[in-house]
Amino acid sequence: MGLPQPSCGHRCLRVSLFFYMFFYWIIGVTILSIGIYAEVAKWNYETMVDVFVTPSSIMVVVGVFMFILGLLGCIGALRENILLLKIFAWTHALIFILLLVCAIIALVFKGQAKDLVSSSFKNVIEDYYNDPDIQFAIDSLQQNFECCGGFGFQDWENNVYFNCNSPGVNACGVPYSCCISTKTDTVANTLCGNNIRENNPHPYAVDDQIYVRGCTDAVLTWAEDNLGLMGGVALAFSLTQVVGIFMTFLFITQVEQERDEYDGGPASKPMNL
Repeated sequence: MGLPQPSCGHRCLRVSLFFYMFFYWIIGVTILSIGIYAEVAKWNYETMVDVFVTPSSIMVVVGVFMFILGLLGCIGALRENILLLKIFAWTHALIFILLLVCAIIALVFKGQAKDLVSSSFKNVIEDYYNDPDIQFAIDSLQQNFECCGGFGFQDWENNVYFNCNSPGVNACGVPYSCCISTKTDTVANTLCGNNIRENNPHPYAVDDQIYVRGCTDAVLTWAEDNLGLMGGVALAFSLTQVVGIFMTFLFITQVEQERDEYDGGPASKPMNL
């Protein structure tokens, strides 16, 4: 007697699940590639930073995790390996639960969000010239959101190069990404923020030269204005995860049922004496 042929629904679910896991694996490969490229690019800089807290190293860790998990899922779907499928399903479910808990915590403690964002921004300000990843991220944030510093442009006093007691040319200044002219100039003037904070000026005295609004207010205001869009993206991402988890557990159930039927089928028939 030959092996029973899987049903059409079983084959369709298997193919759909494989492509879902393959897409998950592709995302992991992409994140991992970008992270590795950024890490290799940093080797050209003669700086020593903590490798465990840089954005590129975080991308490498996330990419490796998604790469391995997606690969296990693809193999599990192709080979109908229940153990690998369960590893993918339960890990995916755990990630979904953690993200859900983080979202609930963020909503409950949204009043502390401003202090948290500002505190985080102040910490990365200190490493502005120490890590090219952080420098690029801060410059992009300040230019795109038209802001400067965490609570305000005076936060750049926390950076050793922009501190007013610094002997360098950047003393009492801000990065060029804080300058209003950066968006209109064909070639960015990297010295436009020099000495702009000298004598502790009032924001109104320099608001025609640099952005005086802090990035904390800018980011939170943008988030409030685009709450619908962010909610839609989060909902779509959550639904995709739920669909993937549901398909995986459904496929596991089908595989287990078909194996039970095949193993118990012949033995369940009474013997003719």
